[in-house]
Amino acid sequence: MRKRKSIEERKEEVFLAISQIIAERGLSEVSTVEVAKRLGVSQPAIYKYFKNKDEMIVYFLKHLKKLLDDILKKAEEGKTAKEKLEIIYKEHFKLLERTKILPRVVFSDVVHIGNPEKKSKLRDAVFQYREGIKKIIEEGIKKGEIKEIDPEFGVRIFIGSILSTTLVWMLKDMGYRVVDEIDMLMENLEKTLFK
Repeated sequence: MRKRKSIEERKEEVFLAISQIIAERGLSEVSTVEVAKRLGVSQPAIYKYFKNKDEMIVYFLKHLKKLLDDILKKAEEGKTAKEKLEIIYKEHFKLLERTKILPRVVFSDVVHIGNPEKKSKLRDAVFQYREGIKKIIEEGIKKGEIKEIDPEFGVRIFIGSILSTTLVWMLKDMGYRVVDEIDMLMENLEKTLFK
């Protein structure tokens, strides 16, 4: 006899199905019909967990926030600001390679236009992630590891390097491991931010 999947297991499957759709065709193509098809269930089965497409995308954005929070928690394993930022690069790029979704979600007009709850969930996820990185930079400045810069500028340099690296990776059809860029990024970050 097959064991029934828990609500959390099924929702994780929904997250991964949405990730696949976004990676292949963009956020605007996400629908309960398409998610059900990918999971091999009927569309009404999706309605057991989500009332509609918007609620499904809000769940997706909440789960994305959790994944970004997990990256920040993992970064706390580092002893120095440099180690923590390197962990963030590594974990962020591993998530990107696994799901291929982050840039498409962050820049999707489906999230930014129409439903304020979706925009709010995305903003919460991105701003909390930025604040975590900013805290690491501020601590690095206090400990004398990072140059005396405006921490906000440091965050923009760091996140900008993630975004530009991701853009190049996507434009090259994701034909290489983006995690292989970390050494180059850290080398240049060291010249830019670190003492």
